[in-house]
Order: sequence, then structure tokens, then C-alpha cells
Amino acid sequence: MQNTFWMHKSIYTQLGGKGFSFFSLPHLIWLAVLVAAIALFAFVYRVSSAGRRGNIRKGAALFLILFEIGKQCVLALTGAPVAHNLPLHFCSFAEYAILIDALWPENRLFKPLLCYAFLPAAFVALLFPTTTAYAPISFYPIHHFILHACIVAYILARYAAGEIRLDYKGLWIAFFSLCVLVIPLYFLDAAFDTNYVFLIDHDNNPAFKLVWDLSGGTGGISYILGLGVLGLVVLHATYGIFAAVKAFRKRLARNR
Repeated sequence: MQNTFWMHKSIYTQLGGKGFSFFSLPHLIWLAVLVAAIALFAFVYRVSSAGRRGNIRKGAALFLILFEIGKQCVLALTGAPVAHNLPLHFCSFAEYAILIDALWPENRLFKPLLCYAFLPAAFVALLFPTTTAYAPISFYPIHHFILHACIVAYILARYAAGEIRLDYKGLWIAFFSLCVLVIPLYFLDAAFDTNYVFLIDHDNNPAFKLVWDLSGGTGGISYILGLGVLGLVVLHATYGIFAAVKAFRKRLARNR
């Protein structure tokens, strides 16, 4: 356990290390523990005073940034491929958005991004983790699950406390913000042979693999446009969920 806990999969799999599968018992246990932790965090935040909420937001944002720095230290100290694991993944940008949101809680730009884009991305990352090649209790799965659960917990806590109000305009703010983000990342991926935000290859992700196949199976601009369509579908589905929750809340309020 001590020898393999910090090991990157590039070495771990070569040594015959075994991972876990989606919705296996270890994965389900992770999900059960994290759901309970997310619910507790949201409850504590909702019943807290305004001053305490501010401290919780800043504490969560600081934790996420330090947690990411800790991962980069582990990568560097264990000889893992750092260039392909820099904090430029989609949910890495969620960390930065949370930091800005925690320091500027009245902002109007990052709230739609958090709810429409980063929340479903983090949720899907919990359901379909990219760390299944590892033992379920080792550094990279632990980092993956805790990181994405913290993102979900922060956003849901803000929403449950009534601090985030969403509308359809916010959906398009989130979409065009993502388009601006993707442009430089695509050129970075192409220049340095990386695959941040899955812009060059599907990397066996089920959703991106479907887009890859439907767009011709060769990548390039058609694949990027397909990802844009997928993004719009996800944003609208998320909007529909929030709209349904809003309608349900209004109905409960009328019946009281």
C-alpha cells in the first residue's frame, strides 16, 4: 500500500496494479459517502449566518486551490508526467471560478458558469471517474473524488441558500464564456500534444466517444463543433432541471 499509494497509472498499470470499475462496490461506497458529505455541507452553509457563510466560501475556495497545488507537488516528486496533468482540465477552471465567486459573491458572470457548466461536469466526473485504473483508496482517486465533490458541494450550497438566481440568459453567458475558454486551450493542446478538456481526442470517455464517432471519427473542427452541440444540450438539460426545481419550490410555497 505504501509503495503504490502515490504511484501514477503510467507505472502502476505496468506493475500489474488493478483498479475498479464504474458503479462497482468501491465506487458506490465513494458515492454514498460523498453524497452525505455534500448534503451536510449544503445544510451547514444554509443555516449559517452571512459572516460565517463568507468564511465557509473562502475556506472552500482556499482548500480547492491548495488541494490542486498538493497534487502538482505529488506529480513532480513522483516523476509522473506533469505536462499532461497541469491544472488546465475543465474542473480546474471550476476551482478558479469558485475562488473568484468566494471573493466576489455578488458577481453575475461566474454564477451561471458554476451552475450550468461546472456543476454538471463535476457531477459526471463523480459518476464516471477518470481514475478507475488505480486502487480505489490511493492518491489519485482520493484527489479526484474529493475535488469534484467539493465543487458540487460549493455550488449546491450557494444555490440552496438562495444566493444564486438563474435565468435563460445565464445559459448563453455560460456557453459563450466556455467558447472563449476553449479557443486558447485548443491551440495549446495542438502545440504541446496534450488533451485538456478533451479537445483533441475522446480519451475513451463515453459521451465524447459518441461525439467523436458521430462527427466522423477523425477529430478536428467537426469534432469541436460536435462538442459545442453536446455542450448546448448539457446546458439546456441543466437549465431544465433548475427550472423544474424553481417551479416545485413555488408550488410548495403556494400550498403552505
